[in-house]
Amino acid sequence: MLRLALAGFLGFWVMGCASTPLPAQAPITVEGEVVARGQEPFSALVLETAERNFYVLVFAKAADRQAVAVQAPLRLRITGEPFLDHWQGRPYAHLRVQHWERLR
Repeated sequence: MLRLALAGFLGFWVMGCASTPLPAQAPITVEGEVVARGQEPFSALVLETAERNFYVLVFAKAADRQAVAVQAPLRLRITGEPFLDHWQGRPYAHLRVQHWERLR
């Protein structure tokens, strides 16, 4: 009986967690140096700010990603939506890029 009650509780708990969406984050604008990190095929473009904050960049358009990748390392100002995801087995701040521009 205890097992049945525990299984029911865990089932409701998992269903509740799975159905709770994460709140949408407001877009932010950050500046820093973009470099390629990691080994192919697991490499990513990462922006490091002056305050040593790191963001794994996620581009909607493959052409934008390619344009940045061939020029890296370079300084950019990026506006995008932050979210938490995993990269190389660890949680990292990610930035869904909406707009980017090169800095001098």
